[in-house]
Parts: sequence; C-alpha cells; structure tokens
Amino acid sequence: MTENQHHHRLGLILMALAVLTIPMSDTIAKWLSTALSVGEIAWLRFVFQTLFLLPFVAMYWRGGRLQPIHLLLGALIAASILFLFWGLAHLPLANNIALFFVEPLILVIFSALFLGERITARRWIGVLGGLVGAVVILRPNWSAYGLASLLPIAAAACYAGYLTATRAWADAPRPRDALVLQFWVGAAASLVMLAFMLLGAGLDWSLARWDMPATHEWFWLAIAGLLAAFAHVLIAMAFARSDASLLAPLQYLEIFGATLLGWLIFAEWPDAFTILGGLIIIAAGLIVIRERPYDAHP
Repeated sequence: MTENQHHHRLGLILMALAVLTIPMSDTIAKWLSTALSVGEIAWLRFVFQTLFLLPFVAMYWRGGRLQPIHLLLGALIAASILFLFWGLAHLPLANNIALFFVEPLILVIFSALFLGERITARRWIGVLGGLVGAVVILRPNWSAYGLASLLPIAAAACYAGYLTATRAWADAPRPRDALVLQFWVGAAASLVMLAFMLLGAGLDWSLARWDMPATHEWFWLAIAGLLAAFAHVLIAMAFARSDASLLAPLQYLEIFGATLLGWLIFAEWPDAFTILGGLIIIAAGLIVIRERPYDAHP
C-alpha cells in the first residue's frame, strides 16, 4: 500500500469512529430537550467542547487567534446543531437522523462544485445507495411531522457547508493541529450561540429560553460537549487525509448508532425495514470503501 493509500485508509477509519460517536451526543440532546431549550443545549454543548479542548491547546499555544475562517466554520456548525437539536425536540431520534442524511449527498455535490473533486460512479452509488437505505429504514412521514421535517434538512445543508469549508481550509493531519482548529471553531460557535441566546431572550423566543440546568443536567451537557470535541477532532483529521466525497458515505454509519440508542433509550424498536435498510447502507459503504484513493483523481 502506498503512503497516499495509507492516508486515505486512515481517514476512513477516523471518520468511522467519529460518526459512531456523534449519535451519543444527539441522544443526550434529545433527552435534555424535555427540560431545557434547544438554544441552551446547543450553546452549552459548544462551551463545554471548547473548555475540554483548552488544556490540550494550552500545552503548545503559539499565539493563535480567532480568524474569519473560524467564525465561518463556527457559524455553520452552530446553525447545523441548532437545527438538528430543534428537530430532535419534535421528531423521533431515528427519523431526525434519517432526514439529516441528505447531507452526504449535498456534501458530494459541494465537493464537486467548490473543491473541484472528481466524483466517480462508485462514490455516487455509495452516497445514493446509503440515502436509499436511510429512507427505507425510517420512511420519513411528512403528514405526521409537517414543517418539523425541514429542520434536519436545514441542519444537513449547514453541516455539508461546514465540512466543505473544513476540507478546503484545514490541513490538520496531526492531532495537535486538529485540536487547535476545533478549539477555535468551538469558541466561535459559542460566541454565535451566545448572540442567538441574547437575541432570543430579547424577543422572548422559546427556542432560546434560559432555564438553570439541574446538577445532573450539567453533567450530561458536559458529556455531550466531550463527545462532540472527540468526534470533531477526528473529523478534522479525517478530512485532512481523504476527499470529502470519499468520506461522505461513511456518515451513514451514524444511523446504526441512532437506531440502537433510540431502541435502548426511547424504546423505538427496529423493524424489518430497519434491517433491510441497514443491509443497503452496509453494501453502499463497502462499495466506496473498496475504491482505491487514486481512482478519484484524473
């Protein structure tokens, strides 16, 4: 295996670990949304993410500062998390995740438009196949959830923009570089969400209502922030090694975590369609993973 192939394979592994971690944070957010506002959960999640990364960044601080790209990335990820958590407050966990999974398809399109990546037939099959599997599993129902169904789709568009900008800007093959990037992105997202909370308080938005968390809620907010920090550092490292369009289909692995946690925590039992959709997702992912890295380049 060449060094280039090794980097791509490592990127795939890092991305897989990240997307298997994210549903844990989403589950905590859904559970907390019965007591706290969506804006509050999203804001404190970024605050804790930043605080957890600060000690690691401080070990090799070299005069870094907040830059416009960090604000852009922070705004995109903050909007994505806000829309996603808002959707979690109204939709079952698995349905919310299923609708969110238009994101890999959007990411592949963005990677072609803005990153100049050549999208091979294998990658298109992987993304579209995974999307079909997600729809088979959860069969999103507009009549049941109405406009709330648009919330995870809006989250998907923002997150695809975030990942595209990360791939275009970030060069974080080392853990240290990824930690620094995610620290500043988390700090920027915290500022964006703080502005949203202040604006919402002035306009009396229920979405930005502040309720003092109980002791156990502070604990789970901190856990959500820790999980988010871990996952997004891995994502930054993965995108420094592999093409966005190659990594996109791996995000469908997240649906397994969401389905399992929905079953364990919220008693949302998987059915035959879940099994069928899961098999489709596995097949689609294997199609992409087996692609040689250099196949995607002219």
